[in-house]
Amino acid sequence: MDRELLMDYMDMWARNMRQPDSGLGYPKKSIMMSSGGNYTSFEDMIEEADSNIIKTIDAVISSLDPEQRSAVWARWLNTKKPMYYELKLSHAIDNLMTIVGRRLGI
Repeated sequence: MDRELLMDYMDMWARNMRQPDSGLGYPKKSIMMSSGGNYTSFEDMIEEADSNIIKTIDAVISSLDPEQRSAVWARWLNTKKPMYYELKLSHAIDNLMTIVGRRLGI
């Protein structure tokens, strides 16, 4: 996996992590009527693919060393930076490129 693609995925993950999800209110998707068979729009397919990527990124971040995880959170979620932040973030990004690339088949 190349670094630029990972950075795009990480930004997508961070946007998703910042979204409040109270579970209250109107449904996120409306019911669609179809006269025959299942109907899946292109947007639904893209949303599902993005959701799978976000879940994969989140799982890989959760499996990182706690110090590396803290560096990732500091970079993308603006939490407190751990000691030796740059070094730990560099190691985390290397690990993410390898593991995420393997899990997504990229």
